[in-house]
Amino acid sequence: MPPKVYFGVNLNFAKYVYGRKRSLEVARRQLGVRHVEMVTDNDFGPVFYQRSPEAFRSYHWQVADHAKLLGVSIPSAFTVYRDSGAIVHGHPEIRESAYHVGLSLIEQAGCYGARFVGLSLFTMNREEAEDPERYQAAYYSSLEMWKRWMTDARRIGVKMLLIETAAAYREGCSTIEETGATLGLLDEHHQKNPDNTVPVGICYDTGHGISAPENRDEANRDYRAWFAAFPDRIHEVHLKNTDPEFLETWHFRGSGGIIDAVEVLRSIRDNLTVPEVYTYLEMPGKRGREIGEKRALNDHLESIRVVHEALHSLGYRQDPESSAWVHGGA
Repeated sequence: MPPKVYFGVNLNFAKYVYGRKRSLEVARRQLGVRHVEMVTDNDFGPVFYQRSPEAFRSYHWQVADHAKLLGVSIPSAFTVYRDSGAIVHGHPEIRESAYHVGLSLIEQAGCYGARFVGLSLFTMNREEAEDPERYQAAYYSSLEMWKRWMTDARRIGVKMLLIETAAAYREGCSTIEETGATLGLLDEHHQKNPDNTVPVGICYDTGHGISAPENRDEANRDYRAWFAAFPDRIHEVHLKNTDPEFLETWHFRGSGGIIDAVEVLRSIRDNLTVPEVYTYLEMPGKRGREIGEKRALNDHLESIRVVHEALHSLGYRQDPESSAWVHGGA
């Protein structure tokens, strides 16, 4: 049975443009979507949480209440830009600070009643990644941080953590092989501690692909290969178009690019075995100039149209109650 598809927008494009509540209004009233992926308050959120956890929660509970009034669901919260990546830094206090950044993200998601929290595995500086011993040591230290977050998520009520597939070796989980090994190690920890940890899954990003000089295996740049390798672990997909080198990303408009929305959704339909998959347009947009901010909305509307048409062409119909796309639905 093909998975249900929940389709919406990641609110990256609204960050630094609108406030939280206005962003939800834009998503519902101007873009017409009912599912959004909230992005983190990396500019003030971690310090806000450290200074006043109750005020932090109250602020985000108000956002959650506004979403309910609008009829908008927030199934997941995601980092804006590698917010917690420094969990592999050489300085122990920086590593611990990055842990607390991730914790504030999980707390934020918990306030929204989100099911998922998504983060990159880590972000490593080039000089460290080029030393195999330092890379290996940092890799394993990052998993210890993830194990702590798995416990935090269970306590807070978030159901699953998601690792976003990366576009560079020094960010972890940029290859199918390393992603499988990472999941195996975290699975082992969850299996040993099922009552106080949450499982870890994958968010696949169609705009992320490791460069050929870093890895010659074309499968690591092919979403079909990733979907086939992790049919029961990919719970979320970030949708966007990109070039053959994965250097730039853009919306599904006109011709050009290597990502065809129909083919991505076809591969989701034919490969993924999870009962439901959450798909989001994830584009930053142009901030700081009104013309760019308006263009971002128009580009989102066009991409939404393309994705809706693709789902229809693949035999999906949208359930009016849940807004989920169900294969073979009436």
